[in-house]
Amino acid sequence: MKKFGILLLVGALAAGAFELYRSRSDGRESFVVNLEPGPPTPRISLGEAGIDPAAVQLAVDYAGKRRTTALVIGRNGHIVFEKYWGDTTADTQVRTPGFGAIVPLLTGSVMNDRLITSIDDPVSNYLPEYAGTATGRGSIRDHLAKLVQSDAPLPEILALVLERVTKQPFEKLLIERLWKPLGGGDITLWRNDPVTVRKGAVSAGPVGARIEDWMRIGEVLASDGVFQGNQLTPPRFVALMQTPASQGSTIGFDMIVEDRFAAADVAYLWAGRDQRLWVVPSLRLVILRVGEGASESDGWDEAMIPDSIIRGTSGWKPRSAGEAVDPKKFAPH
Repeated sequence: MKKFGILLLVGALAAGAFELYRSRSDGRESFVVNLEPGPPTPRISLGEAGIDPAAVQLAVDYAGKRRTTALVIGRNGHIVFEKYWGDTTADTQVRTPGFGAIVPLLTGSVMNDRLITSIDDPVSNYLPEYAGTATGRGSIRDHLAKLVQSDAPLPEILALVLERVTKQPFEKLLIERLWKPLGGGDITLWRNDPVTVRKGAVSAGPVGARIEDWMRIGEVLASDGVFQGNQLTPPRFVALMQTPASQGSTIGFDMIVEDRFAAADVAYLWAGRDQRLWVVPSLRLVILRVGEGASESDGWDEAMIPDSIIRGTSGWKPRSAGEAVDPKKFAPH
């Protein structure tokens, strides 16, 4: 298993590799880290990918009537379909506070280096100042799955844990452990408000990135943490991210897991009513919808786009009548 170790940024910063442009967004400071993207994701046709074009057209027709600006499909590490409306392109930045998975993926990366020994360790093992509090008693798993009544915002506590064990600021972890290995391009980050736990630090929430780069995140999520042959997280860690945290829950580690789709293993990221990133690991399938807010008043059906494509993908088998979520699949806790 290949690992991505911690790379020092001092030389790169001194050489001006990162140009930071700051602005104000929703009262908070934002900045863009300029990065030279890696080679474009390989493109192949729907036929080569084993996806029925008629099934994709159903999804396109549905999305196009509901204020969608991009619909992109990936399979087996390739982009196999792209439809853009207006002036949107693969290089358009999607700025969203709702696409999670960044903090869990970074947690997995740190676990690869055994800097966190177990996600069942209490947070106080790494942040002794929280000993005796609800935050400190909660385990890393509790915080990833949002199962703890914390004294502070959960992603910020986890970001603080990651910063403490690596002795690096969050933005360096994000860029060196995730963005550069993915070959990602420019990324927009935000500073925290001065009253938060990590005062003035880069937020563990909002991220702005190119559509192409969100598809790369989707590939990592659809292939159990592997990107172009490199294992970014421990094996099965991403599968745990996509497992309901408890019986009756529809949330894994910053991912929504609902028993409502044509495939049993669909998990997705969402940003309010605007963006969706669906992944189907059993089919190595990634589907990204970008656009304005979709709502029930538009006749929005959460399953319509992914199910249309899933049913037209080779290897898909209809779910058995009455098939439901297996209780054994709940994350151990």
